[in-house]
Amino acid sequence: MDSTRKLDGQELQSPRESLWVPIVAPVIWSTHFTVCYIWLAMACGRFASFDSARTGVALSTAVAAAAIAVCFVYGLSRHGYRLPDRPNDDGTPEDRTRFMAFTTMLLAALSLVATLYAGIAAMAVGECL
Repeated sequence: MDSTRKLDGQELQSPRESLWVPIVAPVIWSTHFTVCYIWLAMACGRFASFDSARTGVALSTAVAAAAIAVCFVYGLSRHGYRLPDRPNDDGTPEDRTRFMAFTTMLLAALSLVATLYAGIAAMAVGECL
């Protein structure tokens, strides 16, 4: 039995396949935060130069932001390239798909803000104390 359906010309995934999609962006953010924290801690512990750590943090922030932006665009495309015009609280497959897509978009936007905030905060530090 085929578990896909069509919505506005797009295939709908079964609920089991799409439940993990909304957490990809927060996982990218948490990985970025951990990497930046460890990298700067090692640089301040004299295992590396602080300038190379700042460059690495800037690079990892750019890569993480790009990956999170891809997650946002994926959610936007699953939602139909438009913001919701009505609540998605019915039990239909279309509403479940749109709800998951909107959840993906919101979590990606929040993760993007958090990633940029962590990157800017790490870059704002002048030197180790």
